[in-house]
Amino acid sequence: MKVKKIKRSSVILGIVLGAVLGVYVLSLFWMLGWGLITSLKDDIYFLRHVIGLPDKWMWSNYIRAFNSFLVNVTTSSGIRTVYLEEMFLNSVLYALGCAIASTTCACVMAYLSARFAYKFSKVTYTVVVVAMIVPIVGSLPSEIQMVTSLGLFGTFWGVWLLKANFLGMYFLVFYAVFKGVPKDFSEAAKIDGAGNFTLMVRIMFPLVASTYFTVLLLNFITFWNDYQIPLIYIRTRPTVAYGLFLFNLAGGGSVNTTPMKLAGSFLVMLPILIVFLVFQKRLMGNIHMGGLKE
Repeated sequence: MKVKKIKRSSVILGIVLGAVLGVYVLSLFWMLGWGLITSLKDDIYFLRHVIGLPDKWMWSNYIRAFNSFLVNVTTSSGIRTVYLEEMFLNSVLYALGCAIASTTCACVMAYLSARFAYKFSKVTYTVVVVAMIVPIVGSLPSEIQMVTSLGLFGTFWGVWLLKANFLGMYFLVFYAVFKGVPKDFSEAAKIDGAGNFTLMVRIMFPLVASTYFTVLLLNFITFWNDYQIPLIYIRTRPTVAYGLFLFNLAGGGSVNTTPMKLAGSFLVMLPILIVFLVFQKRLMGNIHMGGLKE
């Protein structure tokens, strides 16, 4: 009887979870589809027909959005206008640099904590877990002071340095992966005369290359969508996320319409969609142990 009740509960739970997931996926696709169709509508036609296909496909909305996508920044030499193409370059530099710094630090510290029994390894693991549970409040002034004292405020090097830390969920991912790698690999390498550095770089890191690349892509997407850090530290080099924030706050003119705002949003989403389509198998696949398929 207990087995039947457990099976029945599992079936009901599966049906409920499937229904919730189905509703979420359908609503997501509906919002994306509605947004794409709306971005191709005429402004006046949209006010009369919020739902439905446009009477005329306004591809020119994307050209207007591209030309209207700008940010005025104040520099030492005066006010400078930054356009969308420069924002794309700034976003690539910011997101890629931060993703490499963050992913590499998490990978290295996880390896040291998982493979070496030094007395601070448990402390490192505990610090990461506590930092995820309890937010670090009041760190912004000290971070700004540190970057400023190094002469890196307002530069990409400054934000890359800030993101070169191992705190976060991906430290735990790498930690679990390194813990799961059989010790036979390291023991065989040591027999062949490999030192600790050679063992780490030439033996262990290639084993987790698949996991590293997956985490790197996820970090890149996260930093691409971030606008708060660039707004604070590299205000003179706005990214597309910050540009989109200002674009949607436009107070008047042709920009202040729903089709135009959606056209601008899809322009910003395009690089991420391309990244997802190119690497979807790697992103959707499981992060398996050490990059080795069982």
